[in-house]
Amino acid sequence: MSLRLRSVAMVAAAVSGLLVGCATSQKIQVVQPGDQNLSCNGITEEVAKLDKTQAEIDSKKGVTGTNVAAAILWLPGLAYTYYDAGEATRLVSDRKSALTSVYNNKNCTP
Repeated sequence: MSLRLRSVAMVAAAVSGLLVGCATSQKIQVVQPGDQNLSCNGITEEVAKLDKTQAEIDSKKGVTGTNVAAAILWLPGLAYTYYDAGEATRLVSDRKSALTSVYNNKNCTP
């Protein structure tokens, strides 16, 4: 294999690694089947799970090994990580709103 071909292969492998290594956040479905059938306690438990999910999303922002590497080696990867975290945060917020509506419609009390 020629030196040039080897160099191209190494660059391609590095770029692939960066693309795969981008931190992505779990995406949730805002309205899920069975939401209307949840009990008041079930809704409260779902909201608690969303709080944990949000904490995981927040942990992917800021100074992490992946973000430092992205900032140094591939800035679009860092931008995507923040965009992805923002999208996941929006979905968590929308899901909480949907669950709050179900909670209120059931006349649940805190």
